Amino acid sequence: MQQQVNHDHGGGGPHGDGDADQEQAVMKPGRRLVVDVVNRSYRMSDLTIDEAHAMAADMKARLAALERRWEKSADLQALLGGLIFCQRLLPAWLFKGLMENIQKQFNNPDATRFLAVRYAHDALAKTMDEAYDWAARNVTDATARGGRDTMMKSYQKIRGQVAEIDRIRRRPPRRRSR
Repeated sequence: MQQQVNHDHGGGGPHGDGDADQEQAVMKPGRRLVVDVVNRSYRMSDLTIDEAHAMAADMKARLAALERRWEKSADLQALLGGLIFCQRLLPAWLFKGLMENIQKQFNNPDATRFLAVRYAHDALAKTMDEAYDWAARNVTDATARGGRDTMMKSYQKIRGQVAEIDRIRRRPPRRRSR
């Protein structure tokens, strides 16, 4: 991942002293580009072993956090973040196709409703009837709002498109405590 170099020479650093924070490092695999924005010069240097390990550990921790977020609530933002982190590992066509597909999902009110019902059922341990009601009360996206029947219709529409393994199955009836 590269950061864009800022060539603004206006007021200097956050304290206006002109000398603070004059160098920005742009990271590349195995190399570091150090830019002096005052003198408009740069130099390449190798990453130290510690810098490379720190970068790898940071990326691993961020990906793990996104994975936990995705597993907890099927949050498309977490999936998108993970995809962007792994962009360089994927062929360009695959990354582009996945990004376009996720963008379509963000703009699909049926998918938003489906995910809200799934969250209520899976994470909040609600029955399907309770999950439809919960989704109707809690979906905040203006394009996806709707009543209980709207949530149920959208859920059933998207449910038919997901893999069998991702479908919610009936829970066995609860045993009564005596």
